[in-house]
Parts: sequence; structure tokens; C-alpha cells
Amino acid sequence: MTRRKADPKTILSNVDIPTLEALERKILWLSSWMIHNANHLRESSDGLKVGGHQASCASAATLLTALYLHSLRAEDRVAVKPHASPVFHAIQYLLGRQDLDKLQDFRALGGAQSYPSRTKDTDDVDFSTGSVGLGVGATLFGAMARDYVHHHGMAEGRPNGRLVALMGDAELDEGNVFEALLEGWKHDVRNLWWVIDYNRQSLDGVVHDYLFQRIKDFFGTVGWNVVELKYGKRLQRAFLEQGGDALMNWIDNCPNSLYSALTYKGGAAWRDHLKRDLGDTAGIRPLLDSHDDIALQELMTNLAGNDIETVLEAFHAVNDDRPTCFISYTVKGFGLPFAGHKDNHSGLMNLDQMQEFKESMGIPDGASWSWVA
Repeated sequence: MTRRKADPKTILSNVDIPTLEALERKILWLSSWMIHNANHLRESSDGLKVGGHQASCASAATLLTALYLHSLRAEDRVAVKPHASPVFHAIQYLLGRQDLDKLQDFRALGGAQSYPSRTKDTDDVDFSTGSVGLGVGATLFGAMARDYVHHHGMAEGRPNGRLVALMGDAELDEGNVFEALLEGWKHDVRNLWWVIDYNRQSLDGVVHDYLFQRIKDFFGTVGWNVVELKYGKRLQRAFLEQGGDALMNWIDNCPNSLYSALTYKGGAAWRDHLKRDLGDTAGIRPLLDSHDDIALQELMTNLAGNDIETVLEAFHAVNDDRPTCFISYTVKGFGLPFAGHKDNHSGLMNLDQMQEFKESMGIPDGASWSWVA
């Protein structure tokens, strides 16, 4: 089924982007704070680390905000990547579907679960995703089951919702994901989105650049629509300036490991590398001089998966029921003090880093749970 394609210029004409960005900041804060509270503030009888994945949550906050607060319909169902569980719970709390005490007891008995769980969580989890890759495959088979039900007239008057998986890039290491893809191809699966949080870092290290190009080709081979979300609005505008082509080419060819390291080091490190590599290119020095270190950091880390306007444009531009894969470039730990650090996968902000983060968010003392952006 094909719908008339929307004019890209009018897709977001009625969307309140500033409000969504403010809610995104609230969600990022709550997801980070509930992990911090569990590990550093909540009373503990043994002093053991409770754990959580602040960096994995931060890279997915924009994508989940766009889905749950704008793009999803009532009939759609979502599998949330396991390590982004706190983001899901924060969103459900803002929607009035999760209790504050569950957030405060995150990863404790009776509290919000470390991975979304249909049996243990009290908010409305569509798919349990405790083992990486299983929730992803489940959405594909769920879409096939829905197609069967509708094609056999067993869902009269009910809309055929979309099945969505928000997945980490490392979940594509799991063989069951590719088995599901082949099964979906054989049965012409429809109404399915896989949104890849492509932050290029995992527990095992930085994801190899060339491997992901092969994965992208594989999706196309089995009939999927592949949408690459790489650059946010700031970078898109910079590319239109003199020297913009050279800047885009430099980023395109920047190894994942170097990009992550520069992200962690900040604006001064970006400036040094760009001057050394592109300093003789017309337009580059004026661009650098027009940005202080903070602004340059914001520009160079403005990837599409962390830019809500770009994400929403991509979601709204889909105009048919073909299975669609969104390869969404993000920054691991986006907005946090250890963004891009090679060891941030299971890392936790220490007390000083959390204080820095809290101040950057403008959160008053005593308002950590009640702050509204």
C-alpha cells in the first residue's frame, strides 16, 4: 500500500520542535539520574555496583523521544534495546504510566527493570528484550503474525499497526537477527521498522567502519528500504558554506575510533585536527574562527540520530509499508561528560561528573526528580 508522498518542507510545519527538545532533555536527565541514584545515592547493604548504561541511554534518547512523543500510533508496538531501558521508563513516567518509586528503585526488587520486561515491569512493555537481538527478531515475526491475521479476515475494523525495534548496532552481531531477515524476505514482511542506534561503540570496542557498510548492503538485498541518517541540521548548514564539501568528506573518512576520541576530548581537539588536515582549504579557517570550543564541539557531534528534527523528517517521509531500516548515526554518551570515551559502555558518571552534568542542565538543588525542562 502506497500513500502520497509528503512534501519534505511541510512534514514538520505543525511540530513543536522546541517542546520536543525540552522533553528530550528531561528524558536524558531522568534516565541518567535513575542510574546514578541506584549506584551512588540509594541505601545499599553491601555497597556493590548496581550498574546501568548511561552512555547507551544517551545515544538513544532522541530516537525514543521522537518515536514515543510524536511518531508512534496507538496500534504500533515497540521493542526497546535492552540498555535503553531507563529511557523507556523515563518516557513512561512523563506519560503518567510509570510511578516515581519504580524509578527510584531501578534495578532493585520491585523497581523498574534493568531491561524492559513484560512480566516484571508495571509500565506497558510491548516486548521483553533482555537478551540482545531477541527483541529485534520478535518484531519481525510479530509483523508476520499481524499480516496473517489481517489477510485472513480476523481483524475486521482494526488497524494493522507497525512493529518497531530500536536496536543497538552491536545487536547485528547476533545470528538470529539475520535468520529473521531471511524469513521476512521469504514471506514479504510488511509494516516493520528497525531503527539502529549506530553509536559505533559497544562492550567489545569500537564497531568496525567497513562491517556496517556490508550490513547496509544486506538489508537492501532482502528488499528493505534503507534510510541513512547521518548529519543533523547544524552540520547540513555548515556543508553549504565555503569549504563544506571538504569538511563533509573529512568526517565521512574519519575512522570511528578517531571520531569517538575527538568527541571525548572536545572542541579544542577538533580544532587542532581540522586545522592540521584542512587548514589550507578555503573557508575552513573562517568556519573554525566563528565557533568557540563549545560551539565547535556541538557542531562536530551534530549527528542525525541525536537531532530530533532530522529524525522526525525521516520517520514522516516513509510513505509505504515496506520494511524500513533507519541507520541512525549517534554519539555514545551524547550530552554526558564522558561522551565518546572508549570505556563508557558500562561506565558510570562519578559524583563530580554528575554535578557537572546537573549544572549544565540547569537543575536546582533538590529538584533532581521533579525538574521540568
